[in-house]
Amino acid sequence: MPDEEKPASSSIGRKLTPDASRRKFLRGTGAAVVTGALASNSAQAHGDYGNRVVGYYPAWAGDYSPADVPYDKLTHLNFAFVEPQSDGTVAVSDSSKQSTLEELSTYDDKNTVFLLSISSGWYSGTFSDAASTAERRQRFAKTAVDLMLKYNFDGLDLDWEYPDGSVRAEDPHNFTLLLEACRNELDSRVGSWAHLTMAASPNPNIADDAYEVGTISDYLDHVNVMTYDYHGDWSDVTNFNAPFDSPPEGPSSSSWNTTSHMQHWAGKPIANDKLLMGMPFYGRSYTGVSSTNDGLFNSFDSASSETFYNIRENIKPQSDYEYHWHPDAKVPWLYSAAENTFVCYDNVDSISNKVDFVKNNGFGGAMCWELSQDPSNTLIAAMHDRLH
Repeated sequence: MPDEEKPASSSIGRKLTPDASRRKFLRGTGAAVVTGALASNSAQAHGDYGNRVVGYYPAWAGDYSPADVPYDKLTHLNFAFVEPQSDGTVAVSDSSKQSTLEELSTYDDKNTVFLLSISSGWYSGTFSDAASTAERRQRFAKTAVDLMLKYNFDGLDLDWEYPDGSVRAEDPHNFTLLLEACRNELDSRVGSWAHLTMAASPNPNIADDAYEVGTISDYLDHVNVMTYDYHGDWSDVTNFNAPFDSPPEGPSSSSWNTTSHMQHWAGKPIANDKLLMGMPFYGRSYTGVSSTNDGLFNSFDSASSETFYNIRENIKPQSDYEYHWHPDAKVPWLYSAAENTFVCYDNVDSISNKVDFVKNNGFGGAMCWELSQDPSNTLIAAMHDRLH
């Protein structure tokens, strides 16, 4: 497989005085149908619903500003994150986030749906508190929609990691009730065109416990399945961050990979075109790795995440790093015998292959975490162009 990527040009969105014209446009075209078949005019509003391209834009994006986002390559932009409080209130935690949201609110690209993503971190308990009573769920829905309207956004994305009963046994059902409260608040105050989505675990052990899929599918426009973080510093040996398939010679289960987990979700009572495959714009770097098998499946001393930008611009060009491609995992890795370092990641070739899988299996599109990890917009352009 070729291993070179060329930077894609960034298309700057139109910056206008906020007047909710994008929202009016989406409402006028019936941009979201929550239940039943999706209307044909929905596709006209923000792209074919089989070709959704979702990009998370983090509050910590640094030099990658809202002006750098290629809005013409996105059907949905998710701002990460605003936070729930234990009493159910959804809030913006600091002035820096407020400033970013205010800047994003001035962008009026009619082809991109803007969503506020709500998260409280990994098993923090705060989401569980916020969903634990009807009063708190209603406060959550109201304050979330208040923020959405304040910043001229078009919907909400819930990123609860994870409502699998680990904090409260009632969490799976409370999450269903929380989504219902959000859907009702959006419908009553904004309209059924307003979007409601969620991020979900790809792990069947979590997914089967955390989500009442047959019920929540009616409330949701789509689910962002987070098919990445399969291996890292918690692993015993070097391995791939987001393998397409499991290498038969590797230590992992034959089903511990992105495609098997998408197929697992496809077996649930939700339409395939509401399922989006997550793709990472970052990889993993492992140190203290021997040269056996070019660093693959070896023990290591430490591991850390690396952005696609840093891998392509600073690591890969070094003469001591050799490029490899795995025929089953269908992702690349780099290895330096001089530095005993193994680096796995996704590039244009691996992203394109995953997008083909999405199209061939009737899934709803692709999601990336996250846009600022590739400021050249190379990967998001490949994702969009392959889907469209």
